[in-house]
Amino acid sequence: MSRFALVLVATFAASGCLMPKSGPRAGAAVPTGEQLAVVDDVKVWTTTYKEKVAEAEYRDAAGNKVGTAAVYEDRTQVHTTPIWYPVQGRSQLADEDFFRIAGDQPSLDETLAMRENGRKWRTRGMITLGVSIAGLLGSYFVPNPTARVALSLGATVGFCGGYYMTYWGAHQLNPETHAVDRSVADRAAVQYNQKVGGGVSLNKNF
Repeated sequence: MSRFALVLVATFAASGCLMPKSGPRAGAAVPTGEQLAVVDDVKVWTTTYKEKVAEAEYRDAAGNKVGTAAVYEDRTQVHTTPIWYPVQGRSQLADEDFFRIAGDQPSLDETLAMRENGRKWRTRGMITLGVSIAGLLGSYFVPNPTARVALSLGATVGFCGGYYMTYWGAHQLNPETHAVDRSVADRAAVQYNQKVGGGVSLNKNF
C-alpha cells in the first residue's frame, strides 16, 4: 500500500469507521417497575463485492487480438450473527443500566471496566493514527533516501498499530460487546423480577 493510500485509509478510519456502533445511551434509563429480560435476536447486514463475470477481448482493425479486460459486476452478500441485549419491558437498555437496575454490582463493575478500557484504547489508537499520518506526510519532505524510507516504514508500522488499537477500543465500546456471559444477565433479570414481585422472567424473542 502506498503512503498516500495509507493516509487516505487512516483519515477515513479516524473520521468514523472505527467508532463504536450506536445503541442505548448509558445512564438514560431509570427503573420503571417493568420486568427485566434478555432478548435473543439476529443481526443482519449486507456487504457488496465485485465478481468477475466475463472477459472482454480487444482487437485491432485487422482482427488481431491486442488485449483483454475483465468484466466485473457488483454482488451483494447477506451476513447474519446471533446477538442478545437486555430490556426493561420492551425498551432496550445499555448493559450498564441493566445491571444497575438489577442490582448486580459485580457485573456492572465488569461492564464499566470494559467500557473504560475501550475508551483508553480508542484514544491511544487515534493518537497513534494521527502521529502516523503526520509521519507519512512528513516523509515526503525528507531529502535523505535512507531517512525517508525509515520514517515511512516507522509511520506505516505505527498506522497498523493505531488501527488495531482503535478497532479494539471501538469493539469494547460496542453495545453488542458484553463483559459478562448471557447467562449472567439472564440470572440477574430473574432475581430482579422475583424481588419486585413480577414473577420469573425467561428470555424473550421480540
